[in-house]
Amino acid sequence: MGYIANSILFLSIAVLVGLYYLRLRYKLLALWKEVAVKDVIFHKLLLETTILFTEYNPELESSENKKYLKRLSKYKRKKLRYLMLVERQNIFLILNKIYNKIEELDDVKLDIVKEKFEELQKARRIYNSKVLIYNQRISLFPSRFLSMKMGLHVIEYFG
Repeated sequence: MGYIANSILFLSIAVLVGLYYLRLRYKLLALWKEVAVKDVIFHKLLLETTILFTEYNPELESSENKKYLKRLSKYKRKKLRYLMLVERQNIFLILNKIYNKIEELDDVKLDIVKEKFEELQKARRIYNSKVLIYNQRISLFPSRFLSMKMGLHVIEYFG
């Protein structure tokens, strides 16, 4: 009788551990997918914003903005997602500097550009928050070993 009870107890513990492992794996993959989707959305918006800023070149062109717009124009045909993080951050900083100048101008024609940059800001904040949750989750004790086994690694924030 004791042998059967011990076997049933061991088997039920093994099943519970297996179910926990599968649940944890599913959650990690869902979180990774969510971060990947937000990454694609953010970089798509970054490219669209870069193109929009270069299209509004005559309205934005000033002595300070001219050098920034020239640097931006070389990125409007590239896939920004595959550039180095520092390069993408520099593009965002240039967009931010031009946006600050646009706010000072208070021109109605540039409202589309302002809205697009604010949409980019929102996407950046959402992306960074999802990356924070993902990085914390894969760094915790039980999921750390599983994430290493699955090949999931820490993702850098955009900044």
